[in-house]
Amino acid sequence: MALDSLLQSIQTRNLKFIFVGGKGGVGKTTSSSAIATLIANHCNKRVLLVSTDPAHSLSDAFRCQFSNEPSSPDIKNLDVMEVNPAEIMEKELQKWARLMKDLEDTQQSAEDHDGMVHKLQTFHEWLSGIPGIDEATALSSAITHIESNKYDIIVFDTAPTGHTIKLLGMPHVLQKGLDKLQSWQSTLWNYWEVLKGFTGSSNGKKRMDAKESIAKLLSDYKANIEKVACMLTDQNRTRFIVVCIAEYLSISETQRLLNELKRNKVKASHVIVNQLVVENALSTTELEELEGLAEVGTLQLNQRLLAKTVHACRLTTARKGIQEKYLSMLKSFEEVEDIEGICELPLLAEEVTGKEALVRFAHCMIENLPDVLKEAAPLNVNAGSLNKSEAVSNNASKHWSPCRGDTVRIFGLEKSSQYNDLEGTIVGALDPETNRCGVQIEYQGTVKTLALQTKNIELLHNAKKTKLIDDIIPPAAATSVKQNVSKTRDLLNDPEIVSLIDSNPKFRAAVEDVLKNPMNFVKYLADPEMSPLISKAMSKLKF
Repeated sequence: MALDSLLQSIQTRNLKFIFVGGKGGVGKTTSSSAIATLIANHCNKRVLLVSTDPAHSLSDAFRCQFSNEPSSPDIKNLDVMEVNPAEIMEKELQKWARLMKDLEDTQQSAEDHDGMVHKLQTFHEWLSGIPGIDEATALSSAITHIESNKYDIIVFDTAPTGHTIKLLGMPHVLQKGLDKLQSWQSTLWNYWEVLKGFTGSSNGKKRMDAKESIAKLLSDYKANIEKVACMLTDQNRTRFIVVCIAEYLSISETQRLLNELKRNKVKASHVIVNQLVVENALSTTELEELEGLAEVGTLQLNQRLLAKTVHACRLTTARKGIQEKYLSMLKSFEEVEDIEGICELPLLAEEVTGKEALVRFAHCMIENLPDVLKEAAPLNVNAGSLNKSEAVSNNASKHWSPCRGDTVRIFGLEKSSQYNDLEGTIVGALDPETNRCGVQIEYQGTVKTLALQTKNIELLHNAKKTKLIDDIIPPAAATSVKQNVSKTRDLLNDPEIVSLIDSNPKFRAAVEDVLKNPMNFVKYLADPEMSPLISKAMSKLKF
């Protein structure tokens, strides 16, 4: 199950906010970046990607430098911003510190020390210690951009799971603190205004300014935190996507996060399982076969290279087995029954950084990829999947099945490019399972036989369409032999005879023998295995 349903919801419903979260180090930032890129390209929506993770990685993912103001990574419809929670929180705390300083400058009695300044000091310390307050404040700071109506979709790259869970419960905790401080400040300001009568003095003016500033800060905090809470719990406009890998710790943490999301009424729609070893890994049976080959040995293979191959295959096969176990465990969780689907993403051979790689990775996330997007960035997800050479069109191969004797040109090899543009002869039958055939070439004075896929060979000369007599008569004897086999030439050019000879090596050898020495024809008359060819040839001869 891919993310197709998410894109459909964006097109048909009023989705506005997408939160991407999960355990650290599982590809959360890469996933959120790819999702934002996918929506911007596929849905043609204006997207803002916001990072509230203290360990910012969006700049690394796109290989661009972002700040706390939206900027484009040179991708249509996409802006990115990295909000620094620690920096934003420090600025907020400095506001409270300045207010306390202003009040301290106006103190005239010990009563003041036990009054508002003390309460503000207590609130300041309490506020800075709330788990999740930094990320909530960072989200609040992005409210202006979120409410600007400049963007259709906001994608949040959140902090690791522990931060996210604290964030979910934080609006309730913070609201209690704000309510408490509001009751403190209301009581204290009324007390000071009635008993102290500072309204007409310069100190009174400072206190009134401080009062208004505190009231505005509290009002803004309350409003923004409520907006964050409403954003998270909006069942119609918000979706939470959990990212994990198929390992015990990550799967267990995913289960806890899904529970917390449900408990806090946050709609989780998908789980992305990243870095899966795909079906190209060897099965247990295939691995045993390869290990047997390495144990017995073969002179045709480099033994050191074969040993390394076995080791690499053991790792991928073992990893695949582990991942299948925990992927099955994830799918059995009750918490997963409430989500729309699990998106399984392959372990990639490439590093997913830069916009081109992110676009390719994004394409792995959906099944029904439009043709226009397929052409934009072809996938290169693993050995055995699509690569550049496969994208090369080989018109000849569409209508041609390789057979022995065909002359071909080699092209499109990446790792063995030294063989490109060389001509060779097909000497081995096509293996339908691997789509490979043996091609004999001469390279640096040595005859080599390569096992090449049909995508890497181009037909130059078709053996079946060549006049058989030109193939089997040695050049040195061509003149004398051809003069004596004029009737035989016509016979050997007959399509049925050519097909029959080509189907049986013994028939071909006999024909070559007779053409070299016509008197040898007699010895084949008594051979029962030759009767099909002789009978067909006799029926074709015209006397």
